[in-house]
Amino acid sequence: MTAGLPSQRRGLTRALLGLALPVILANISQTLMGLVDTLMVGRLGVAPIAAVGVATLVFSAVASALKAFDMAVQTITARRVGEGRDHEVGGVLATGLFLAVSLGIVVTVVGLIWPDRAMALVSSSEDVRRLGVEYLMARVPGMVPFMAFFILRGCFDGIGWTRVGMIVGIGMNVLNAVLNWGLIFGHLGMPQLGVAGAALGSTLASAIAVLVMVAVALAPGTRQRFGMIAKGSIRRDLMGPLVRLAWPLGVQVLGALVAVLVFFTILGRISTEAVAAGNIVLRIAALSFMPAIGMGVAVQTTVSQALGRGDPDAAVRSGWTGVGLAVVFMGAFGLVFLFWPGWLMSLFTSDPVLVAAGTPILRMMGLVQIFDAVGLTLAGGLRGAGANRAVMIIDVCAAWGLLIPSAWFFGVHLGWGLNGAWIGILVWFFMYAVAITVWFVRGSWRRIEV
Repeated sequence: MTAGLPSQRRGLTRALLGLALPVILANISQTLMGLVDTLMVGRLGVAPIAAVGVATLVFSAVASALKAFDMAVQTITARRVGEGRDHEVGGVLATGLFLAVSLGIVVTVVGLIWPDRAMALVSSSEDVRRLGVEYLMARVPGMVPFMAFFILRGCFDGIGWTRVGMIVGIGMNVLNAVLNWGLIFGHLGMPQLGVAGAALGSTLASAIAVLVMVAVALAPGTRQRFGMIAKGSIRRDLMGPLVRLAWPLGVQVLGALVAVLVFFTILGRISTEAVAAGNIVLRIAALSFMPAIGMGVAVQTTVSQALGRGDPDAAVRSGWTGVGLAVVFMGAFGLVFLFWPGWLMSLFTSDPVLVAAGTPILRMMGLVQIFDAVGLTLAGGLRGAGANRAVMIIDVCAAWGLLIPSAWFFGVHLGWGLNGAWIGILVWFFMYAVAITVWFVRGSWRRIEV
C-alpha cells in the first residue's frame, strides 16, 4: 500500500504537468502580448503607457467578466468526460458560445458608443483619457473574438487537450507582436496609428485565432467524438448550469478588476508616474502568475474529472500536488523580483523616474509569490468542483474590503505614496490565499453536483 503511494504521486505530478505546462506557456504568451504592448507603447511616452494600462483594464474588466463562461464550459466538459459522456461536449461548447457571444455583441455596441465615459470614470488626466478613448475604439470590436477564443480553449482544456490552446495562443501572440510593431510605428507598409495600433493588432490577432480554433473543433474525428457544432447543439437545459457556474466567476473578475481600476484612480491622486510605474509592475507580475493560473486550470480539470468518476480523494490529492508544483515555479519568480527588480523595470522603460518608482514595488511583489501560488491553484480546484460562488465571495470581499481601504490609507492618507498604496496589493493577495486554503480544507465542495 505505502509502496504504491510514491508511484501514484509521480503519476499525478506527470499528469498535472502535462495539462498545466501547455496552459502556462499559452498564458505566458498571452501575458507577453500585454507586455509587448507596454514595451512598444513605452517608446511613445509616459501618458501613452498610463493610457494603455488603464484602458486595457477597462476592456479586461468587461471582457473577462463575460468570458467567465469559459471556466463553466471547462468544468462541465471535464465532468462529462469523467462520466464517459463525451458526445455531450459539443452541446456544452455551442451553448457556452451562444451565451457569451450574445452578451458580447451587446457590450460591444455600448462600448463603441460611450468609450469616453468609461475613461472619465478611471482617469482625471485629459491626455490619458484622450489616448485611452483611441485605444478602446480599436479594441472594443475585438470583444466577441476575445471571448470566443477563450470559450473554445476552455472546452479543449476540459477535455484535456491543453496543447491546442497553447499552440493557437502562441501563434496569436506572435501575430499580435508583428501587427503591433507595424501598426504602432507604421512599419511593413501599415499605417502609423500609435496607441490605437496596439489595440487594433490585438483585435485582429484574436479574430484569426478564433478561426483556427473553430477549424480544430470541426476536424472530422473531433466533431464525431464530441458532437461539435452539430444541429441542435445549443441546448436550453445546459443554459441554467452554465449560467450558475459562470455568473460567480464573472462577478469575481469584474469585481476584482474594477477594484484594480479604483486602485489606479488612487495612484492617479499620487501622480501620473505612479500610474505608469504601477502599470508596468502589474504587467511584469502578471507573468509570474501564469504558473499558478496554469496549474489551477490543470487542477480544475483533474478535480472535475475525478469527481465525475466518483473519486473525491483523488480530487484532493490533485489540489495539493498542484500547489506544490505552483509554489516551486512562483517561488523562482519571487527571487527574481526580490534581487533584480531594477533590471526588469529598465526593460520596459528608459525613464529613470519610472524605474526608480517601480523598483521597490516590484520587490514587494516578490514577497507574496508563494501565497499567490497557493490561492490561485486551490481556487482552480474549487472551480472544478463547482464552488465558484465561494471563490467569488472571497476574492471580491478581499479586493474591496482590503485592497482599496489599505491603498488609500497608506498611500494617500498617510502620504506614503506609491509604496504605501502597494501595501494594499500585498494584503489582498495574502488574505485571498488564506481564505481559499481554509475553504478547500473544509471539503464541502466534494458534494457539489454539476
